Amino acid sequence: MKRLLIASFLVTACANPPGPILAAALPNQPMLVIHSFENGLAGVHAANANLKLNAQLDPNLSESVLVVDYPAPSDDPAARDVWCDAQHRDWTSAHAIAFQIKPTSALKLSVSFFDRNHVAYTAWAELKAGAWQPVRIAFDAIRPNPYFQRPDAKVGAALDVSDVTGIAFAPHDQASGRLSISRLVVVD
Repeated sequence: MKRLLIASFLVTACANPPGPILAAALPNQPMLVIHSFENGLAGVHAANANLKLNAQLDPNLSESVLVVDYPAPSDDPAARDVWCDAQHRDWTSAHAIAFQIKPTSALKLSVSFFDRNHVAYTAWAELKAGAWQPVRIAFDAIRPNPYFQRPDAKVGAALDVSDVTGIAFAPHDQASGRLSISRLVVVD
């Protein structure tokens, strides 16, 4: 299993049509899939065995989604991290990451990736409980992670999304819970 590099820094071409919520939020925008769950859990990683992952068809979105049952927070800041390998690694044709998510409780979600310069970038989104909601993270709004950088990171270099190997996310709340997340895409 791929070792999760998402430690304390998480403390935080589309063949299928977008789901209705994402389509409404991003009308007529070309999309490139970062990761979809059409092939189940292929390319999805979690270091914590107490984090339960399941890919299933969601009738509201008419697509396969990832369902994550996560434990309460622990001393391990990476205990609730989920890493998805990038199906398309060159994101230069886009300007933002987009997806839909449905948490069972209100929470803050971190979304992170390493750019070509190995710099960890992280953004946070506040989510409401119990409803599918679109999330859009513009590249010009995402910042280097203030809590973690790899030793080989070229800190200070401009964001370079020409070779991104994957994307990670983690819930930040004080209890165990569940969330469902749609395919992750980059958009203009």
